Amino acid sequence: MAWWIWIVAGVILALIELLAGGELWLLFAGVAAIVVGLLAGVGMTDLAAQFLVFSVLAVSAFFVRRRLTRPVDTGKVGSESLVGEIGPATSTILPTTPGNAEFRGSSWPARSATGHPIEAGTVVRVVRMEGITLFVEPE
Repeated sequence: MAWWIWIVAGVILALIELLAGGELWLLFAGVAAIVVGLLAGVGMTDLAAQFLVFSVLAVSAFFVRRRLTRPVDTGKVGSESLVGEIGPATSTILPTTPGNAEFRGSSWPARSATGHPIEAGTVVRVVRMEGITLFVEPE
């Protein structure tokens, strides 16, 4: 296959991925196609070898991406895993009256763990939980 076909296909795949904002699968296939196009341009004319190199590169990228984006197991499960998270206080938090703070895209009832008021907008860290109420301190 002509070298430029691989390059064009690779650029199209990469652009589709970047415009669609997906999980990077097409980007890796696009990069693999561009590499094969470069190799074809410097003399790799065997079509079977081109497809083999493309397949190996694309599948390798799949496994590398999967390995790099694997979630880290902290040993904590459920809401327990919020301890240590950092997020903004979305309302004033008093020691005795819960306010709200946002973590992982959700609003949680929060109380001050330090015994001092925390103003809305302050970046806070979760230090413990009681039920669904988070006890936070300024970061």
